[in-house]
Amino acid sequence: MTIFDQLPHTTSRIETVTANGGSVGTGFFFNIEIPDKGTMTIIVTNKHVVDGAQSARIYVSRGGPDGPVFGVFNSWNIDDIQKVVVRHPNSNVDLAAFPVGGILHEMANAGTPAYFRAFDVSSIPTDQQIQGLTAIEDILMIGYPTGLWDQSNNLPIIRRGVTATPYARDYNGRPEFMIDCACFPGSSGSPVLIANQGNYPMKGGGITFGSRLYLLGLLWGGPQYTTQGTIVAQPVPTSMVPIALSQIPTNLGYCVKSKAIREIIPILLSRFG
Repeated sequence: MTIFDQLPHTTSRIETVTANGGSVGTGFFFNIEIPDKGTMTIIVTNKHVVDGAQSARIYVSRGGPDGPVFGVFNSWNIDDIQKVVVRHPNSNVDLAAFPVGGILHEMANAGTPAYFRAFDVSSIPTDQQIQGLTAIEDILMIGYPTGLWDQSNNLPIIRRGVTATPYARDYNGRPEFMIDCACFPGSSGSPVLIANQGNYPMKGGGITFGSRLYLLGLLWGGPQYTTQGTIVAQPVPTSMVPIALSQIPTNLGYCVKSKAIREIIPILLSRFG
């Protein structure tokens, strides 16, 4: 499988149980290297995906000798998700994470090994790579919009879009950028990527032949029109229950930049490393 064929296996559907019912969001796997100890695998998502959750269930594909085994998958319930969730220390950064290495080991010990692919710090674009990006870049977003997924094969939905603001600039002074891509409930926490295969545009003009893969960040919300005609920023809903439509999405999304993951790693290491 090429790296691009493996991208659908970077995410996990997150179903939570709250006092108000259930909700669905997206998380993605990320590996943290622990000096002299190995690797810690975490799931990165939004704070608002897990806020108020009493428990959470994650879904992971089943692994075989040659790759994923389609048609079967693993699901695992985390009874008290709040005990393991680590939130970004900045209240304005909608990013959270929790370790899943122990869960993955238990799946393997039960004879049902998991198949997943994880990003790591090398997936986060460097300052030099960021300066090489054009103002308008094609992006992919992987997740579970309106709760949709290929349940038979445990596969998410992949959407295309473009950067709506230059990635090299922080949108309105926050560590964020905007994308032009349809953003629906269930998409919260979806990784947003540059994934070019074959060729891609150069900042100075022209085309470069080759491939590149950058984890730009994760979706957290989007601007919406209210019934009064004003525009407000709202987290992408996670609830799957029917609601009365009083806000109109603009098909734009706010995304936390992936560099925020670096800022939460020391907290994860201090608690679980």
